Amino acid sequence: MDDEFCRERARAVRAIAEQADPLIKRRLLQLAQHYERRVRLSEGNKNDRDPDRNASTEFQN
Repeated sequence: MDDEFCRERARAVRAIAEQADPLIKRRLLQLAQHYERRVRLSEGNKNDRDPDRNASTEFQN
């Protein structure tokens, strides 16, 4: 799954959760967090592979 798919799915799930009963809402919000976590992890992996980004942050105090 690519990042844009996960972002869009998280937005859609959150929109559905707004109209759901409390139990389903909680589960849908957990699902949205799952998608958002996948995006963050994916972005972190991309930054790890970017030598320019790593070089600029290594020397910051």
